[in-house]
Amino acid sequence: MESQLEAVRQDICSVKDKILAIEQDLAIAKQAGNKGGEEEVSFLRGRLDKLDSQLLSLNEKENILLRGHAPDPDLIARIAYLEEQRQLDDGLARKLYDNVFRYSESKISKSTNRKLKGRLKAAYGKTVQGKLVCMLTSEALPSKTVIAAHLYKSSWAVFVELALGFSDIDDVRNGLLLWKPIEHAFDTAQLCFTYDSQTNSFVAQVLNSALLTEKLSSYGQRVMGASWAAPSSARAMTLTFADIDKAALSFPSGCEVRPFKRVLCYQAHVARREAAKQGWIQINFDDFWSEDEPYVAKVQHWLSKQTADAYGE
Repeated sequence: MESQLEAVRQDICSVKDKILAIEQDLAIAKQAGNKGGEEEVSFLRGRLDKLDSQLLSLNEKENILLRGHAPDPDLIARIAYLEEQRQLDDGLARKLYDNVFRYSESKISKSTNRKLKGRLKAAYGKTVQGKLVCMLTSEALPSKTVIAAHLYKSSWAVFVELALGFSDIDDVRNGLLLWKPIEHAFDTAQLCFTYDSQTNSFVAQVLNSALLTEKLSSYGQRVMGASWAAPSSARAMTLTFADIDKAALSFPSGCEVRPFKRVLCYQAHVARREAAKQGWIQINFDDFWSEDEPYVAKVQHWLSKQTADAYGE
C-alpha cells in the first residue's frame, strides 16, 4: 500500500510540474499575437485541460489509497475514463510532434530565403570567380546550389522563441551555407553536426549508412531536378557522403560568428531519434549547448516534451 501511495504521489508531482511548464509556455504563446501564436495557445490549453483531468484522477487514486477501503464503483469507472482520455491525448501529442517538429522532406523550404542568404554571405561567404563556397566541402560551387540552410526550420518560426530563446528565424547564427545535397540530408535528419571540444569544431555525422557510397553530385541532381547546376571541380564531382562524414565546418579567418550550439544540438537529438527509428547508424555525443546559458533549461524542456510526448522515452 505504501509503495503504491508513494508512486501515485510521485506521479502527482510530475503532473504538477508539467502543468507549471505549460502555463509558462502558454503565457509566452499568448504574447505571439499572430495566427501561429493562436494555434499554439489552443494546443497548450488543450494539453492543460487534459493534465488537469489527469491530476484529478491521480488525486482520487491517492484518496482511495489513504482511505484504505474498497472504492465506489462509480469512482473506479471515472478514474478509468480519465486514464483512457489521458492515453488518447498522449497519442495525439505523439502525432503532433512526429509530424510537425520533425526534420523531414515535407518541412524543406521550396524557395530561396534571400534575407538569410544575404546575412550568411556577409558573415561566412567566400566567392571564387562568382561561385559560392560551401562551408563543409570548401568547394566553390554554383551559387544557386549553395543553400542558406535554416538550422531550426523556417516553418517553425512561431515556436522559435518558445523553444530555443531567439526571436528572428533568419538570425545568421541559425543558418549555414551548405551545398544542396548536404542541406537536404540535414533537413531530412540523415545528417547532423556535433561539436568536438578538443578541436573547437562542428563535425558532420552522416546518419543514414545507405548514403555513404553515394556521390553528392548525384544526390543533388536527384533532389533539385532541372534546377541543378553541376560543379566544375573534378573533386566536387567525385565527393561522396563518406568523404564528408566526420568533416568539420570551415569559417573565414578572423570570423568570430558561429552557429547557435543549442540549435545544432537540438537538431542532432531529433535526427538521432529518427536514425534509431529507421535503423540507421547509431551515434552518441555529449550535449554541446552549454555556452548558450541561460537558454539551456528552455531547450531541454522543449526537447524533453518531445521526448516524453512524442517518443515515449
